[in-house]
Amino acid sequence: MEEATTTEQPKRARKLGRIAVYIFAAVGLLFSVFIAVMALREPPPETHTIDAAEAIEGVMTRNYGKYSETQRGWLYVDEESHRTYLVTVVQQKKVEGKEGDELYLVASGNAVESNSGSDSFYGVFQLRYRDGQLYEYSDPRRPSGVDPVTPERVHFEALSAHVWGWVVKTISTETGEGEEFTTTQNVVLAPRNEQIAVLTEFNAAFQVIGAGDCKETERRYAEWEKAQGEKKAAPAEGDGAAETVAEEEGDAEEFVPPRCTQLAWSYRTDPVTDSTFTPLYITRKPGMQGGAQTEAKTWKVMFDPKSYTYLMPEELKNVGS
Repeated sequence: MEEATTTEQPKRARKLGRIAVYIFAAVGLLFSVFIAVMALREPPPETHTIDAAEAIEGVMTRNYGKYSETQRGWLYVDEESHRTYLVTVVQQKKVEGKEGDELYLVASGNAVESNSGSDSFYGVFQLRYRDGQLYEYSDPRRPSGVDPVTPERVHFEALSAHVWGWVVKTISTETGEGEEFTTTQNVVLAPRNEQIAVLTEFNAAFQVIGAGDCKETERRYAEWEKAQGEKKAAPAEGDGAAETVAEEEGDAEEFVPPRCTQLAWSYRTDPVTDSTFTPLYITRKPGMQGGAQTEAKTWKVMFDPKSYTYLMPEELKNVGS
């Protein structure tokens, strides 16, 4: 005999199903509220602050020695030459890092008494927190050329969203036979791991002159060129005269006056938004090279993360060599 099914059984089943859904929904809501409450109860990650004055005092004293109130700088004594340098802070910048403040410093040192001409150096420093501890990463003594680095020769740049660095201008001079070479170099530096890395170097200015300025250099070259032409055009009077002319030409070939070179470059960066390094846009301004006019030109220089350097094109390398 078949069992009779009433309409009450399906209604009861549907009611039990709705109750189960409500229970699961309530449990999910409670679980979400629990997670939110726990998240609010957990303290936010601790961020650290740096007292700039105190930090600078510590960095400079550790690396260069005692502070001189009278000379308003730190007196650094070279261990080998025993020469004394006056070192000052020419730039300080503070940015927000992953664990709090990061402090970036550039120091500049100049020999107090030097019988060998200008003698200077600069140093770069980064102070930042890692795992709650404050660390110093530095390159305290780099050559700066014929004179000390000044504040206007230091640019603090955002190279990526997470990397800041410096572009420091150094000036060097060399002399040749009747000519002088002056090179202003841009040195790009940035912290990497536990050291300061040089990302690239490129010219900011390059000049070659003889006696006087560029105009005087070209005038003297023009006079020399005219004299050479007159010698070649002069008629020879006998073998003795020919030998004399040849000797004079040989003497003239020993020294050729230089041509003027005056070149300058500027650069810019892109705004940074992520871990990708900004390109460097390097522009050569209109100028003169070897007495000839040069036109403006711009290069886009990309960063190579494998070598951690900017890949300079050949045209920007060894200018004037």
